[in-house]
Amino acid sequence: MNTKLQHFLVILVGYIGCIYSMILIWNLLFDFSIVYKVLISHIEATIFIYILSVIFKNSSWYDAFWSVIPVVLTLLCWTDVSATGNIQRAFLMHGCLLFWAIRLTYNWMRSWDGFSHEDWRYIMMKGKTTNKFQYFLVDFGSIHLIPTICVYLALLPMIYALAYTGSELNFLDGVATFLAILAVIIQIISDQQMYNFRLNLTEPKTMKSGLWYYSRHPNYFGEILFWFSLYVFALASNLSFAWLLIGSIIMYALIAIASVSMMDKRSLERRPDFKEYMDSTPSILINIFKKG
Repeated sequence: MNTKLQHFLVILVGYIGCIYSMILIWNLLFDFSIVYKVLISHIEATIFIYILSVIFKNSSWYDAFWSVIPVVLTLLCWTDVSATGNIQRAFLMHGCLLFWAIRLTYNWMRSWDGFSHEDWRYIMMKGKTTNKFQYFLVDFGSIHLIPTICVYLALLPMIYALAYTGSELNFLDGVATFLAILAVIIQIISDQQMYNFRLNLTEPKTMKSGLWYYSRHPNYFGEILFWFSLYVFALASNLSFAWLLIGSIIMYALIAIASVSMMDKRSLERRPDFKEYMDSTPSILINIFKKG
């Protein structure tokens, strides 16, 4: 058995333990509303994975959290005795969520090299700390807890559509499904294009072909579009859920502002041809009218 496979099995066992702990917490919260059950279970799971990150001295334990835990949370929500959401909409939403989760988990698995690898952003953020307290705030707060809160808020539209009684299937459900599938397809295509590009990369160079010709981060565009599709599902359930747009806005800020800023700054430092590409290519939106 090679080292990478061994490390994957360790990750698998860790996440099985994490999911089991979430189920235990969920069952203890029988007097709480579903919205609060999701929040508490989500934070408990974050603490569980953070502890494993500390034990293994590798914050990339959290990488799989992004795609695995939302599926678990929504299944717990859907099967809760007090959930009254439309069953057909629930199937549609979970089909879209699973499509998204499988793609993201697969992309992580093929790019992760085991515990010898840790996301460069985590290393950079922790490297700027000067004492143990700052290190804890960055490691637990910035790397684990803040993304968890952002995902929770972006997941709330689906939680509300699952938990509370809504309308029958309608046109907006079709729009949401189309957007979700389109978003994941954009991500799959951009992932594969970047993967193929990196296989043949021999020097620091910028990817400028395929979807990456029209956007500096087409995969992020797909990510933002997917989370917005969940909001459309919530609107399809009940127009009074319109305030839940806050989740999509926060996810946009996390990805389009925070992540893109770090990615572009690093690319400017490492790739001599990136500045020209950056000046002519939008950061997120796919500009299909861009000309060479």
